[in-house]
Amino acid sequence: MAEEIEVRLSSGVKCGDDKIAAAALDRISWDVSVPRDAIQVKVEKGWVTLTGKVYWRYQKDFAVQDVRGLRGVVGVTDQITIKPQVNASNISHEIMRALHRSWFFDPKTITVTAHDGKIRLTGTVRYCTTANWPN
Repeated sequence: MAEEIEVRLSSGVKCGDDKIAAAALDRISWDVSVPRDAIQVKVEKGWVTLTGKVYWRYQKDFAVQDVRGLRGVVGVTDQITIKPQVNASNISHEIMRALHRSWFFDPKTITVTAHDGKIRLTGTVRYCTTANWPN
């Protein structure tokens, strides 16, 4: 099923795409909840498409709210992605702390490394059954 719906604003509400884009960027730039220069705006026939990367969901939501009610906007497409800031060294440390609480293996035989947001555990562990369960 294909639906082609066209939204037409009253003649007094019409606004050019360039003016809508400028207003959207201005509104977003004034919002302290949205990181500066994180969002890009494209407008076509009054339809606003938001792209970019933010660290939190609320930042994405505020950017969409900022432009939704602007004069001349007929709709908003949200293509903003959330890219959380990950402190890999802190995560590595927390994993090592958890491994030290383990009864199943010696955490000294495991190495935790972090690179480009990926955590890698390498090493060897001894298979543990109830017969060789630590006392």
